[in-house]
Amino acid sequence: MKYIVKSITMLLGLLVVSCNEGIDPITAVDAGVDETAPQVTITYPTEGVELMPFEEETSIDISFEVTDDIEVANITVSMDGSQIAAYNSFKDYRIVMEEVTYEGLGNGDHTVTVSATDIEGKTTTQEANFAKLAPYSAQFDGEVLYMPFNADYMDFISFQEAEEVGNPGFAGDAFLGADAFQGATDSYLTFPMDNLKSTEFSAAFWYKVNPTPDRAGILVVGDDAEDRNQGFRLFREGNADEQRIKLNVGTGSGESWNDGGVIDVTAGEWVHVAISISQTQSTIYFNGIEMLTSDMAAPIDWTDCEELHIGAGGPTFDYWDHGYDASQMDELRIFDKALTQSDVQIMINAANPYIPQYDGESLYMPFDGDYIDLMGSKAATQIGSPSFTDESQVGEQAYLGATDSYINYPAEGLKSSEFSGSFWYKVDANPDRAGIITIGDDEVDRFQGFRLFREGSADEQRIKLNVGTGSGESWNDGGVIDVTAGEWVHVAFTIASDESVIYFNGTEVLSSAMSAPIDWTGCDTFTIGAGGPTFDYWGHASDNSIIDDLRFYNKALSPEEVAEVFGGEVTPKNYGSTLYMSFDGSNIDDNSGEEATVVGTPSFAGESAVGSDAYAGAADSYLTFPIDGLFNNQFSGAFWYKVNADPDRAGILTVSPPMNGTDNDLSAGFRLIREGDASEQRIKLHLGTDAGDVWNDGEVIDATADVWVHVAFTVTETETLIYLNGEPVVNTGDMAGKTISWENCSILSIGSGAPNFIGWNHLSDLSYIDDLYLFDKSLTQEEIQEIMNN
Repeated sequence: MKYIVKSITMLLGLLVVSCNEGIDPITAVDAGVDETAPQVTITYPTEGVELMPFEEETSIDISFEVTDDIEVANITVSMDGSQIAAYNSFKDYRIVMEEVTYEGLGNGDHTVTVSATDIEGKTTTQEANFAKLAPYSAQFDGEVLYMPFNADYMDFISFQEAEEVGNPGFAGDAFLGADAFQGATDSYLTFPMDNLKSTEFSAAFWYKVNPTPDRAGILVVGDDAEDRNQGFRLFREGNADEQRIKLNVGTGSGESWNDGGVIDVTAGEWVHVAISISQTQSTIYFNGIEMLTSDMAAPIDWTDCEELHIGAGGPTFDYWDHGYDASQMDELRIFDKALTQSDVQIMINAANPYIPQYDGESLYMPFDGDYIDLMGSKAATQIGSPSFTDESQVGEQAYLGATDSYINYPAEGLKSSEFSGSFWYKVDANPDRAGIITIGDDEVDRFQGFRLFREGSADEQRIKLNVGTGSGESWNDGGVIDVTAGEWVHVAFTIASDESVIYFNGTEVLSSAMSAPIDWTGCDTFTIGAGGPTFDYWGHASDNSIIDDLRFYNKALSPEEVAEVFGGEVTPKNYGSTLYMSFDGSNIDDNSGEEATVVGTPSFAGESAVGSDAYAGAADSYLTFPIDGLFNNQFSGAFWYKVNADPDRAGILTVSPPMNGTDNDLSAGFRLIREGDASEQRIKLHLGTDAGDVWNDGEVIDATADVWVHVAFTVTETETLIYLNGEPVVNTGDMAGKTISWENCSILSIGSGAPNFIGWNHLSDLSYIDDLYLFDKSLTQEEIQEIMNN
C-alpha cells in the first residue's frame, strides 16, 4: 500500500510540474486585495501604422498583452466598434498574451480596441488607430521602385523584398508613415537591379544623417571593387558637425564626380536628398534646391551591375572606409528618368500636401522658386526665359516676367461654370500693354475663355477683363493702377453667370454684366504672364511685371471672400453706400449700374469738386431714383455743393409721399432743402415720423463765395445732424422716441422738391451737386471727413 501512495504522490508532483510549465513565477500579493486595474498593451498594430498590402481586402493579426495584480476576469477585442473576440478563461489569470486574426480589412482608417476587466470589476481600455491604404501604384512619372520602410523592406511596385545583410533595422521614427530604415554596423540591404537600369536614372529619399562613422556608403551599385567605371556611388564624408553628400557615376571608360552639398549634422533634421543622372550630367538636390551639377562624358554604364546596396558601400565600394551607414532613411524612390527640379519639388510637396486655404480654391502657385501648382502637384511649362525675383509680397520669391516669355498650365480640372482668380501684382509699364492671364481657343475671336490684360502709360495702367460667352464677349474696363507708386496691388477677378467683377486690394473697382456664362469650348491651356498665342494681338504680348501668390477658384468669389483673400482692412466699394453718383458725364448709380430718370433738361457743370464733372440743375428739371434698398430708419447722405441762390429756395434731396392737392404731405420721408436770399442760403432738414414733424434748421452757406461746400446729414435714433465741410452745425433735430416713416414714399428726387414737395415753392435747384453718396446707416464724423477728403 505504501508503494501505491508513493506512486500517487509522485504522479501528483509530475502533474503540478506539468501544469506550471510556461507560467511565470507567482509574485506574492496580499490575499484578496486587488489594488490596481488591469494593464493593457496592444503590441500590434501600433498607433499610426499604415498597412499597404497588395489586396483591396486583407487580414491582420492583432496581438496584445493584459496583466493584473490579482486576476483577469474577461477581455474583449473590437475592430471599429464591433466585437471580434472575447476571453474569460486563461492559462495564467495574471498575465495574458493573445493574438486574434481579423479577416476582410478594407481600405481606410481603423481602430482596434482591447478592454480588460479584473475580478473586482476594474476595467481598462486601450485602443490603437491605424490605416489600411489602397494597393500602391506609382505616384510620380518614371517611378520604378518605392520603399516606405514601414516595418518591412518591401518595394511596393515590384512586390519584392530587399535582402538583409547583417542586422539592419528600423528607426522607431519616420519622416512619413510609421517607421524608417535604420543602418547598423556591418549591415545593409541588397535589391536586384534587373528592372531598375536605364539610360537615365534618379533616386530620392528622406535622410537623417548620423555622422558616426564619419563616412559611409548610402546607395551604391557597382560591378566590382577594382574601379568605379560602372554604376554609381552615393556616399557621405565629413565630421560630427557636417557631412558632404557626394556622387560618383561610372561612364564605361571613366567616371564622373559630383561633390554635392553639405548637411548640417547638428540641426538633426530630415533632409530630402535626390540625385538625377541624365546622359550628360548628374545633379544633387537638397530639399528641392540644386546643390551641384557635374558633366558626364558618357551615359551611366550598367555592365555587370547586379545589385543595389542600401545603407552601405557594400562589396563594390567598401574601400576608403565607406562601409555601413548608421543614418536613417525613409521613402526611398528610384526613377527611370532624370528628375528635374520641378519633379523633385512636386515629390516634396506630396509629402507635405498643401491644404486649400479658401473655399473653392483650385490652383495655388506661390512662385517660391518654381512654377508648381500645389493643388494639382504639376509644374507649368516655361516658354522663353521667365524667372524669379526675391522681391516678393508673400513667401521667398515671386514670378518675374521677361520679353517673349511666359508659362503655360493645363486647364484640365480648372474650368467651371463660375471662375475667379487672385494674385499680388507689381506692374512694370514697359511695354505699355500686356496680357496677364489669358485662355482662349484661337485668335479668330474672343468668344471663348477670358483675357485679363493691361493697357496704359508709364504713369498708370488699366487692368481690363474680356470674357467669351460663346456667341459673343463681355468687357470689363476694370480700374487703374498708379505705376509711379511702385506698390504691390492685390488683383482679383470673378466671373459669374451674369457678371464679372474686378477688385483692387479687396475693393470692387468695376462690375460688368454678362449675357451668358463663360464658354470654355476649345480652351485647354492657361497662359500666365502674356497674351500668348490666342491673345498676342493689339500688342498684348509678354508682361515684365511681378506676380505672386496666384490662386484660381471654381466659383465666383463674394466681396467678403475677396476681402478675406486680400487680408487686412478693406474699405467696401464706395464706402458701403447704397447709392453713389459721381456725375462724371452720366447720371448712373455706380453701385447698381442703374441710370436715374431725367426730368426736364438738367445738365453737367463743366467743373467739379471731385472727378471730371458735376450735376448742374436747371429750371423745371431734376433726377429721380427708386428708393428701394437706399434707406433705413437710420440713414445718411453726403455730397459736394456749389449753391446758386436763384431761385431763393429749392429742394436738394427729397423723398415725400404724393401731394395732397396743393398741400405738402409731410407725414413721411425726408426733405433736404435750402432757403434764403442772394447773400446766404440756409440748409434745412425735415423728417416725417410716427410722432410728427422733426425739423433741423441747419446752417447758412455764403452764397456770394462761389465755392464748393461739403454737405452731409445723418439720422440716428436720437437726433438729426447736418455737417458743413466735415463739422456738425449747432442746430439738431430731436428724434428721441420717434421713427421715420416711409409710407407712400417711392422715389428720391435729386435737385428739386418736385414732384412731391412743391407746396412751398421748393422747386428745381440750379446749384451744382457732385459726388453724391447715400447710406442706409448713420455715418460718424470721421467717416464723413474720410469721404470728404477722398
